[in-house]
Amino acid sequence: MILGTLAAAGAGTAALLYANESRGLDRALLAAAHAHARPAAPGAWEVEHSSSPVEVWITHPGDPRVPEPWAAEARASERPLYADAGDRRLLLLTAEAEEPHDHHDDRGDRRDRRDRDERRDRDERRDRDERRDRGERGERHVLVAASAPRVTFAGVAGPFAVIYGAVAALAALAAAALERRIVRRALRPLDRARREAARVRGFAQGARLTEEGPDEVRAPIAAINALLDRLDAAFEAQVRFTADAAHELRSPVAAMLGEVEVALRRPRSPDEYREVLASTREEIERLRALVEGLTALARIDAGQVEQGRERTTARALAERAAARESPALERAACPFHLVIDADADLAAHPALVEAAIANLLRNAAAHAPGAEVTLRVAPASDMIEFIVDDRGPGVPLEDREAVFDRFVRSGESRRRHRAGLGLGLPIAREVARRHGGDCRIEDAPGGGCRAVLTLPRAPAPSPPPAPATS
Repeated sequence: MILGTLAAAGAGTAALLYANESRGLDRALLAAAHAHARPAAPGAWEVEHSSSPVEVWITHPGDPRVPEPWAAEARASERPLYADAGDRRLLLLTAEAEEPHDHHDDRGDRRDRRDRDERRDRDERRDRDERRDRGERGERHVLVAASAPRVTFAGVAGPFAVIYGAVAALAALAAAALERRIVRRALRPLDRARREAARVRGFAQGARLTEEGPDEVRAPIAAINALLDRLDAAFEAQVRFTADAAHELRSPVAAMLGEVEVALRRPRSPDEYREVLASTREEIERLRALVEGLTALARIDAGQVEQGRERTTARALAERAAARESPALERAACPFHLVIDADADLAAHPALVEAAIANLLRNAAAHAPGAEVTLRVAPASDMIEFIVDDRGPGVPLEDREAVFDRFVRSGESRRRHRAGLGLGLPIAREVARRHGGDCRIEDAPGGGCRAVLTLPRAPAPSPPPAPATS
């Protein structure tokens, strides 16, 4: 790029020099022709120590130095005519000849004095004689020719190209060396980051790249470190989730095995076997709920929330969730009320949103048995809220964020509700956030717990295109 720029600049400069030299030569030829046609300086001048490259003479028909077509064109146009004749530049200029006068007056005396002065110059005598001869024949115009060596592009640009090429080469070498040094210094932090990244063999090791160097280099390194932070956090969350899931799966399996082994140690009555089967059924129900919860989380993490969206209404989702959890609410002796303050269109994954609302109702039935439970659909700016109120003990302020972690339950709910899995609220929040909303825990106005799940309203559908008219 540097060499190309220098070459383009050099070519443009050389062309400009050539054009200026050509115009300068044309102006010099025109000045010499004017001076020869109308001499103003008295006397003759002769310079012996140098010679002018411009040759000026009065041409006449048959002059071998001036082609006749050029001379005819110059006489016809009465304007300076420039042409290249071989290696010389030629100018033809039409000038008005002086007529001889015999009477003596002041002007004649001055003309005579000038003529006497011009006769001293041997070169001017010939031209004056030719003009006098033409005047005697009645001609009033003569043709002045001026010639000089032609300006060539090679002659002008050659020396400049040599000097400019040498200077440009030195400048390019210096710029390349400087650029190489600057680039190597700028990329040194990236090379160090590459070596440090090669030493990272796994997650959760705490390895980070050194954030040094120019701002342009520090920015991507900082972004890579932020990515490593997120990957480590995701890996730790996955490890914790896997450990918690394994523990939760192991607990009911161990309980079922223990009860079955105890039952098989000796013969038992039908009532005793029935009691063991009932207890085993509870553990199987817990396993089923756990598998469903893990499946829902896997679907959310796999992006099925974004893939399976369709247009539905808030009323329809609330009614289906209420119908789904009505048996659990009846078993918990919880009076239930569904209140629709407003309806709205939603672009949502119906199955997952319905499961999220059902989880809020199931939590209310589990933690507030016998208390009144209300599901309200209410508007909130460009959002729609699903509000579940109960008259239970509520959630302490310090535990309201912790209960959204997977497999986390507060101490009181763990003691009173052993069958809980700690997945209902995390699933509800994940579903809401994947839809652009959120889920939170508050105090209910009349005491108890309030769970609020918010979802954005769907944009209005585009109007159908107008039918074409013939």
